[in-house]
Amino acid sequence: MGDEGRVGVLMGAGCAFVCLFLFVSLALTEVAMQDRRLVSCADALASVGGGNASSGSFFVEGDALEVDEAGVRSRVEEGLAALSDTTCKVGDGVTVSAVNVSDTEVEVTVSARPTVSLVPPVLRTAAVPELMRTSSARLREAHGQY
Repeated sequence: MGDEGRVGVLMGAGCAFVCLFLFVSLALTEVAMQDRRLVSCADALASVGGGNASSGSFFVEGDALEVDEAGVRSRVEEGLAALSDTTCKVGDGVTVSAVNVSDTEVEVTVSARPTVSLVPPVLRTAAVPELMRTSSARLREAHGQY
């Protein structure tokens, strides 16, 4: 009869371990899914920044194609606003961390703090990491130049 109490404690500890494993698995899955969405958002914004360039955004100086970085950043911000309810709906919201323009590409860095449904909002900043992803898009010829 002395073993009955020990079996109950072992069963309780086993159930607690299984619940903890499920909690961690669910949290990691939620973060991984939101990380994938953030990558898609970064790709879309880089495409918007590099692909929607108007002819006034490009000018040729010597043999190099120059791009108005402020105009690209503005297009990326507009793209984020347009995609905030679809592709860029990640966690607590996506922010554009950096937009870098070189001679041949536009590089966009975005960040977001994912939401984990089982973690209270008070603990999110301490328990959930901020995700940051970078994507780039190549600049193509603009109206036969370059």
